[in-house]
Amino acid sequence: MSRCLILLSFVLLLPTLAVAQEPSFDKLNMQLREALDKDDHKQAIALLDQMIEMKPALPSLYYVRATENYMAENFRASVKDFDKLIELQPARSDSLWERGISCYYAGDYAAGAKQFLDYQNYHDQDVENSVWRYLCLAKSEGLAKARETLIAIERDPRPGLQEVLELYRGNVTPEKLLEQMDQTKLTGEAAAGYRFYTLLYVGLYYVAEGKDDLAAKYLKTAADPKLLEAGPSRISTYMWETAGIAHRDVLRRQKKQAAGEN
Repeated sequence: MSRCLILLSFVLLLPTLAVAQEPSFDKLNMQLREALDKDDHKQAIALLDQMIEMKPALPSLYYVRATENYMAENFRASVKDFDKLIELQPARSDSLWERGISCYYAGDYAAGAKQFLDYQNYHDQDVENSVWRYLCLAKSEGLAKARETLIAIERDPRPGLQEVLELYRGNVTPEKLLEQMDQTKLTGEAAAGYRFYTLLYVGLYYVAEGKDDLAAKYLKTAADPKLLEAGPSRISTYMWETAGIAHRDVLRRQKKQAAGEN
């Protein structure tokens, strides 16, 4: 899934905001740019709260706050913002794959599965979309149902993604997928992208399988900042952030389980 959609929305948002008449709104917009540049999600959300109070019908604000709430792990608030965006711009409904991931982490698995199914109407060759629907269904209806109804994708051009789909189809093992990753002849950013998506989706595969120790291992590696630095043009920043969110989610679950056992 491409960070380009998000960046485009930012680009479209900022000129739009600049035409606002209220000086205080313009000042908030400048502060928002700074917060976004610094990845200060808490500050960005606080600024967006004020801006939405001033301009409650501006759809772009809800999109940005939805993504910032996601990054801040305010998952239900993120879903609520995406829903408001859809209320204001119904035509965008199918394209919002980010909403599906927010639904997953908010525990709204059925809503997430539907979002990813609807996304097929917008882009039908995205392995990640198929995999996230699988992950939602694995939580809500079980692994057998998730695999049985896995969306077939045939032409995702990104290195490693079609191989990932074979894992979720049950045609290869995680070990085999990791072996293929290590044996790739790709170099530079292409190799980093291949490595990132393999590690991320092996980790999430183990989450679905209930094997948190293995999930934590691969998600931690996927979330390494050095990996993003090695392949910035091939790795979606949004999905790299998601690797970190997924890793922390597993660690919290492990901590809770350990406390229960003690």
